[in-house]
Amino acid sequence: MTETDKYLDLLLADVENRLGRGLLSPKDFEHLYGVIENDLNERVSVSTLKRLWGYSKYLSSPSVSILSILCRLVGYRDWEDYKVHRVSGDKKPSSEVLSDKINVTIDLEPGDHVRLSWEPQRVCDVVYHGDGDFEVLSSVNTGIKAGDWFCCSLIHQPHVES
Repeated sequence: MTETDKYLDLLLADVENRLGRGLLSPKDFEHLYGVIENDLNERVSVSTLKRLWGYSKYLSSPSVSILSILCRLVGYRDWEDYKVHRVSGDKKPSSEVLSDKINVTIDLEPGDHVRLSWEPQRVCDVVYHGDGDFEVLSSVNTGIKAGDWFCCSLIHQPHVES
């Protein structure tokens, strides 16, 4: 087993842990597709997901961009960040938010990273510094810039009907 295979196996297990179940049927892969689309606003085809898990035959290695999407799903920045930090344990992945609200002072610890996203296709990665203070690490399609700071006590994800 190569080192890449070892990390890929870890990543697939981390994704299953994030979902709370194994991926054993076509419906499981459709569910994962939906989670990726809803949580990250990105798409990975169901057939690609099936190939990654060995449900279908894979004739080539998965692309780094696909692996990076799965890494973001489990709380890492990208594939390289995952490989550097996953085994050494010096960075804990983001916890799954189990409700539609985060009470910042109760649910977060200084140093926690949070990805905020809203329509249309706006994304902002921030780090929590305590006392409700956040620093912007990066942003896409917003007027917010890396290095900006803001204060917030509650983060709310509205329920969207499908």
